Amino acid sequence: MPDTKSGRERKGRNKRRQLESRLNERELDAAEEPPEPSLDEVDSEYLDEDELDW
Repeated sequence: MPDTKSGRERKGRNKRRQLESRLNERELDAAEEPPEPSLDEVDSEYLDEDELDW
């Protein structure tokens, strides 16, 4: 099947429509406000003052 400009354009529109649909679903599923950060959920490690003075 030959590659035609109209086919490529249609494929691009379909991909854009799929992406918009996925983004809309994610937005609807998301919480209204982001959760408040808590001190218990720290991603990094902190060093004691003793460990800093090598």
